[in-house]
Amino acid sequence: MKLLNLRDARALGCDMTPQMAQAVEAWDRLFYLADQPPHSLKMAQSLTGYMATLATSEMTFSTGTGARADWLQQQCSANLTPHLFEAVQLAGVGGMSAVKPFVENGSLYAEVIPRGRIFPERWGPNYRLNAGYFTDFDKIEGDVAVVKVEHFDLRDGALTITNKAYRLKTGGLMGEEVHLADVPRWAALEPEVTIHNVNRPHFGLLRMPMLNTVDASPYPVSLYANALDTLRQLDATYGDFVWERETGKRRMILDRTAAMRDPVNGKPPIPFREMASDFYMTIDMPDEKPWDDYTPDFRFDAYKTSMETLLRLLEMQVGFSAGTFAIEPRTGRVTATQVISEDRTTYNTIKAIQDRGLTTGLLDVLYWFDVYTTLYSLAPAGAVEPAVSFGDSIFEDTGVEFQRRMALAQANYLRPELVTAWYFGVDEEKARQMMPAADTLRFGDA
Repeated sequence: MKLLNLRDARALGCDMTPQMAQAVEAWDRLFYLADQPPHSLKMAQSLTGYMATLATSEMTFSTGTGARADWLQQQCSANLTPHLFEAVQLAGVGGMSAVKPFVENGSLYAEVIPRGRIFPERWGPNYRLNAGYFTDFDKIEGDVAVVKVEHFDLRDGALTITNKAYRLKTGGLMGEEVHLADVPRWAALEPEVTIHNVNRPHFGLLRMPMLNTVDASPYPVSLYANALDTLRQLDATYGDFVWERETGKRRMILDRTAAMRDPVNGKPPIPFREMASDFYMTIDMPDEKPWDDYTPDFRFDAYKTSMETLLRLLEMQVGFSAGTFAIEPRTGRVTATQVISEDRTTYNTIKAIQDRGLTTGLLDVLYWFDVYTTLYSLAPAGAVEPAVSFGDSIFEDTGVEFQRRMALAQANYLRPELVTAWYFGVDEEKARQMMPAADTLRFGDA
């Protein structure tokens, strides 16, 4: 994964401290296996992938009703939703990721920008990134590496975006500037553009809601920021386990003279060293028994206990329920109520990520989908009511909850359209359109 040198990042205006830069590098190395041992459990991938699955598996967008809203809904389903798992997993790795909308051939798309290509300059209220830099990488003629630096700055309802490209030297250092037109992928970009009458930057920032214990700055931290040593110890223990398995194979102990082959066609016998394998070793044996069996004890239970202990620590450090990564599979039937009770810690962590880390950023993406639709005249004018919802049937007994809400509606404590909206994951207006005529409803009859 390409990164800019910290010196260049700070020259651009990024106020990232050396401590944070080292932390980001450590998080990336664990995820991308830059310096991992030959045998690794790859737990950084498993942790962030599991989190992203729970956070996005039932995520839905709603944009309201009308021709414009319907068109935007189609764009979200086709070109935004497929990228959300990647975006959320990368946010788990580096603490944040950006989802940046763009227009191509009359459709809206979204680019996922990982933490290593985001350089904050100025934070706004509620952790919005109002000014900073994005980087991108490519090559020009002669296989010369180049980096594009996109600066954005939101002030007084106007967003200014500038694009510049530079040669990239060894070590991630920026060299001399090159023309955007020299790089085919960036040739259509404007060097500078200002968009007026907007109140947020042109992307959605997805972040982890955990407290920054690296340098107490507004920078978000990785999902596993507090578990780096545990992750390394897990890999070390697993590596020892594999080594003992490989070196603890059963062997037949033979005396050297017993391993000599008989002469063939008058040639001298072949010495043992030429026919040795992992299954044989030599030792001076008694004449009456020039062979024996060597089968060492395999300490599987000791390694299993060690790894189970580390996994329990890992779950505690990242906010997952105990037993999430148990080596022994759960046996017997498990009811939905048991799942809700036993996974409460995981549920609370995922809920915090969704509510405090994803919702604002995803609504910002929908906001810019609407802005670009206007700027490029992609759909008819009309009202848009963006909303994002997260289902939780993985933890929740949906059948029981449905019956509970139906009972509330029948007792006139809850409007019927709210039941429909919850069940189908749509907004209230869409739910009202889905419902039958009012005179056919039987909720709360006197």
